[in-house]
Amino acid sequence: MKRSRLPEVVVELTGAPKGAFAGSPWTFRRGEQWVVMGPNGSGKTYLAALLAGEAPLCGADLTFGEGVEDHVALVTFSQQQDQVAHSWLQARWHWQSDDDAVSVRQFLSYERVNEVNPFEVRDRDVAARRAFANQLRKVADILNVCPLFDRLMMQLSNGEMRRVLLSHALLKSPRLLVLDDPFAGLDFAMRARLKEALDRLAAEGLPMIVMVRHADEIPSCATHLLTLKEVHFAGVRRLERNGRERPEARASCPCPPMAKRLCHGRNGVSEPVIELHGVTVRYGRHVVLDKLEWTVRPGERWQIIGPNGSGKTTLLSLITGDNPAAYANDVRVFGHARMPGESLWSIRRRIGQVSPEIQCYFDASMSCLDAVLSGRFNADGGLQRPTRALREKAKEWLCELGLAGVERRPFGALSSGRQRLVLLARAMLPQPDLLLLDEPCLNLDTESRRLVLDVLQRLLRSRRDEAVVCVAHRTDDVPRGFSRVLSLGEGLLRV
Repeated sequence: MKRSRLPEVVVELTGAPKGAFAGSPWTFRRGEQWVVMGPNGSGKTYLAALLAGEAPLCGADLTFGEGVEDHVALVTFSQQQDQVAHSWLQARWHWQSDDDAVSVRQFLSYERVNEVNPFEVRDRDVAARRAFANQLRKVADILNVCPLFDRLMMQLSNGEMRRVLLSHALLKSPRLLVLDDPFAGLDFAMRARLKEALDRLAAEGLPMIVMVRHADEIPSCATHLLTLKEVHFAGVRRLERNGRERPEARASCPCPPMAKRLCHGRNGVSEPVIELHGVTVRYGRHVVLDKLEWTVRPGERWQIIGPNGSGKTTLLSLITGDNPAAYANDVRVFGHARMPGESLWSIRRRIGQVSPEIQCYFDASMSCLDAVLSGRFNADGGLQRPTRALREKAKEWLCELGLAGVERRPFGALSSGRQRLVLLARAMLPQPDLLLLDEPCLNLDTESRRLVLDVLQRLLRSRRDEAVVCVAHRTDDVPRGFSRVLSLGEGLLRV
């Protein structure tokens, strides 16, 4: 890498002739704000890591403007995976037994952000801490993280974690901010708030590169669009502020136009798949669910909506039995109540699930084929021996989701979007009686999302007795046919 002598250049990237980012050089000049788009595997995450010094150049020539190279801040989904690298999937619900759990306040402290030993005494430390405190108040206001200060990092929802990671990056006072899919997992109100925050940061002169997957996520401050395809520059466009030169965008509504009446199945005849009676979950003083009554019957398709932190993922954890609060509440799945000491595997074998949490904790070294096969369990919770027929079925699901040829590749070698497709195949393989979809289209580009939705819609048409529960913040991430809505949060419960 080399520094540019031209003060107006933030970064310039020239690809190798036959390698990554081949084509005309890409130059990011001061006063510009860039958005990067492209399908899964096109190189968006690689470009983000490259700019932050976390990926090899592979023959490319990268030039930074004066003072930029050592002050690049990156926010990406992999950082969420790093936060749980030494933890376990259910740790979020067993936080009282983790003595090393870190709170949001600690994570955003002066010592952690600046990687300072808390016992170290440095020159001008008092002035630096005072400036940091002022910056923290400003960032906390922009991203609304004050209500999260006393929560543990492992307790945060996917969207809440994104806000905290972005706050951490901004507290480093970067000279270039790189955001990889920052809107993924955020509710409608927080997406709008993040756009306003990015506009505010741009107005203050902070150069930004924002990787997005949907046209309606492009902030109004963006001036240029870089399109990637197969880790090559596929196009550069200038974005006019009047929107005429922007990609077509259809904003996702905060609430779907679905029935708002009480729906309890088909004439009340079929036996419930899920029953919750008076369910209350609280963490300290924070009440997540309050006296929730909810019934799901075979064949019903439910969408769960609500702002970040309203309890959507907590609700799914009660159903799977991952959350110990299931034992303190009246929670029944397939007619069985949770009893201390009983095996959950006879029930879990009938449940397929995909979620950002599963992706965070998944073994990155496992081959994609083995990852799909890991969705089949015996009655004791052990993996079923992969017969030839089962292996062929797993390969068929990978092909169905556009992943032919990845069977032997390590799960961690795929982009986050393609990892989500592998986990969806894993959830489908057992042909479950209950399918739990927590943000199934998170990290997916338009083409992959359409593929997933088409597969889900075909599956729902063919398996009419299968109950399906879907959590999504974007209405266009939900397959057709979901006619029931459970709305959580802000003191409102609507079914």
